[in-house]
Amino acid sequence: MQLTETQNAIRDMYRSYMTNELEPRTEAFESGEESVFPFMKKMIKDLGLDVAVDQMFNSDDSSSAKDESEKPTGGEDMKALADFAQAQLIIEVSRINPGFQQSFGVSVGLCGGNIAMRGTAFQKEKYARPLMKGEKVGCWCLTEPGAGSDAFGSMKSKVRREGDHYVMNGSKTFITNGPDGDIFLVYARNEEDNSIQAFILEREFEGLSTGKPFKKMGMRCSPTSEVFFDNVRIPLENILGGGNSDRDHVRKSLSRERMGISIMGYAIAERCFEIARDYAKEREQGGQPIANYQLIQNRLARMYIDVANARRIVYGTVDSSQELSALDASAAKLYLAEVGTRVATEAIHILAGYGYMEEYKVERLMRDAMLLELGGGTTEIQILTIARHILAT
Repeated sequence: MQLTETQNAIRDMYRSYMTNELEPRTEAFESGEESVFPFMKKMIKDLGLDVAVDQMFNSDDSSSAKDESEKPTGGEDMKALADFAQAQLIIEVSRINPGFQQSFGVSVGLCGGNIAMRGTAFQKEKYARPLMKGEKVGCWCLTEPGAGSDAFGSMKSKVRREGDHYVMNGSKTFITNGPDGDIFLVYARNEEDNSIQAFILEREFEGLSTGKPFKKMGMRCSPTSEVFFDNVRIPLENILGGGNSDRDHVRKSLSRERMGISIMGYAIAERCFEIARDYAKEREQGGQPIANYQLIQNRLARMYIDVANARRIVYGTVDSSQELSALDASAAKLYLAEVGTRVATEAIHILAGYGYMEEYKVERLMRDAMLLELGGGTTEIQILTIARHILAT
């Protein structure tokens, strides 16, 4: 894909910032010496994203404002440019530290973004604005210990109405940002009609607690834990949107999550390919760079094919004016998650012993990439979803 001058400027700005600001902090984030969340707030402010958030929430008529700015000087569609910038930010963060992107995407996107799109005016102002500005840490709570990919059918977390409150009992697991979360967007089953509803909970609500951070293979700077609900009383005003949350809204959220994971897979593959290519050109064996050997060239060529195909999917999706279908979201997630782990593993082969060491970064990127094949629905679930949709047509 040939980027426009504006798109190149956006990419270069993000890449420079992540190289100069995020990369030097990554070791401290990974070891747990520093938390990612203060830097998240700093990054949002440094890149001017907080200003964009305030403009969005302060707009009295966002639709008319959008129409008036559709075609700025130079002829570029502002919505398309905003979509590109959002995707490019995910790419540039994930090239450096996928774990940071995991926490950032969940807090700002899955938690803050869902409240911004579906919340009441009160909920948007109290919860979505501070979440999207990095002033609060958000969690998206769907997965349960006994449910896994069968999030709806096996959901055991329940709520019941008691006067002017709902009371919640149950637990969630593998919750990104759980140990540090301030705001929890929680899905539970209503005992009255068996429907699934979404509730906004605060850390301070009595009966809400979180477990110790899990020790994980990858994404180590993104804290993950269980979340427990023991007779948590929730005000009626904290039901997301003020009413029932149908399953379609959760499915749309999952589709957006899967596309975000897809972009992360591409970013990891791109960075690992670049590291392996540069290493192969510099590393000498037998009096010549290892890039001169055909077996290394074969690996690099196949890695490039994966990266090129992934790039076309990502930017092609970003360029599309149509909403991504559940079928295409699952297909992209399945393919690009596998591309991320495959290219990262190939990079380790090319770097050999050095690839196994932390210094060259590919071992961490490979560990981080593995989660992409598990989170947001396992590979097996993506295959079942894809098959179900294509056979239904």
